[in-house]
Amino acid sequence: MAQSTQKLREIINARRSEASAELEKAGKLTARARMDIIFDEGTFAEVGAFIGGDSDEDFCPVVTGYGSIDGLLVFAFSQDYSRLHGAMGKAHAKKICKIIEMALEVNAPVIGVFDSAGAKIDEGSDALNACGEVISSLAFSKGMIPTIAVVAGPCGGAGAVAASLCDVIIVAEKTGSLYMVPSSMLEDKTLGKPEKLAETGVSAITAKDDAAACLAARDLCKYFTPEMITTDDGNRAFDASVFENPKYDVHSVIGSLFDAGSFTELFAKRAPQMTVGLASMNGRVCGVIANNPSFKDGKMCPGACEKAVKLIKLCRTIDVPVVTLVDGVGVGTTDKIEIGGVAGKLAELAMAYSASARKVTVITGEAYGTAYSVLGSKALGADFVLALDRAKISPMNPVSAVEFLGEVYDESKVKEIADKWASENASPLEAAKKGYVDDIIEASELRARVASALEMFA
Repeated sequence: MAQSTQKLREIINARRSEASAELEKAGKLTARARMDIIFDEGTFAEVGAFIGGDSDEDFCPVVTGYGSIDGLLVFAFSQDYSRLHGAMGKAHAKKICKIIEMALEVNAPVIGVFDSAGAKIDEGSDALNACGEVISSLAFSKGMIPTIAVVAGPCGGAGAVAASLCDVIIVAEKTGSLYMVPSSMLEDKTLGKPEKLAETGVSAITAKDDAAACLAARDLCKYFTPEMITTDDGNRAFDASVFENPKYDVHSVIGSLFDAGSFTELFAKRAPQMTVGLASMNGRVCGVIANNPSFKDGKMCPGACEKAVKLIKLCRTIDVPVVTLVDGVGVGTTDKIEIGGVAGKLAELAMAYSASARKVTVITGEAYGTAYSVLGSKALGADFVLALDRAKISPMNPVSAVEFLGEVYDESKVKEIADKWASENASPLEAAKKGYVDDIIEASELRARVASALEMFA
């Protein structure tokens, strides 16, 4: 028995050396090399190493196991393209499903590296069932444990469905692709490619290559603990000068508001008028959703809603609060936005906020119409709502409001009339009097007050 085991190990090690050379030519890593990047040195423990058979070709083209990432227990699987092109079969699925089951038992994250040409054809219906089992396991785990998909190579058909069940998809720019139908069968050859996946919001992060994608997955795991190490001062003043430009880039606000260097943006290429991601405030992990006035006035659209919904669901899974920064002129008014089903997308966003347990909302500027209602308002269960003294809250933007109400008696004075109407009717004080805003603050207080609000959830 000992000799047999030793022989199998020798076969595995020899094959790994050959595979490494083969994959290096394609710009990819071996499955085991990915585990070495993802986990702390020396902590990876393989599970099911010998499942498959007695010969090299029979071994499953997937490596599974667990290890530590900065002290956090994480489970992972990586498909091995060097063996049978990573084909999914019965044993392959058994290993993946087992690792997800183990993660569920201890409430730990799962990182899955997808790199497969598809199902193992010679297994017939068994291969189809195997694909279904992996999909079922990931579907069952949805909302219970955080899952990250790293698309390091081809990921098509059932593999694409499985990867899409994960909370975050990271794509390797040089080698990754995700599709139901290969681009060779489509008119638009960019479909399924990294750039298009980012633009359409399928992927949350695009990394330059296989190794960078694995590192990005490792880095995301730091948000799966309640607290992060920070040297930033929770009571330092917020840099209010950013608001001097009404079309400011919200990244400047996020950079000054949250702990220095703690923000990781997700879905950056999808609907830039909305910015979402994960950060920490005084060491406490939180989700961030923010209108970006520098792009299309921060107007809501289907893509903006979709990325916000995904972020809220992730925050619910990892049990961290959501901080929403509201400053947008409402909902976009183009045909494309209507055709995209914006009403339904806004409904999904409202549902996500309603189901989210812990919410802090800050109205930093303009908050008009339905956008105000669905972006973490008191009506949707916000625990604490702040408004800057520069905020404007109204069913319509002031110019439209005075025109609708017939108060424009001189076209040359529209702005003056609108400003007067806003000061009387769109002031945050009016909303505060009715209990829709808990406090009105100066911009310089922003960091300290948000940090204080998040302390309620400690």
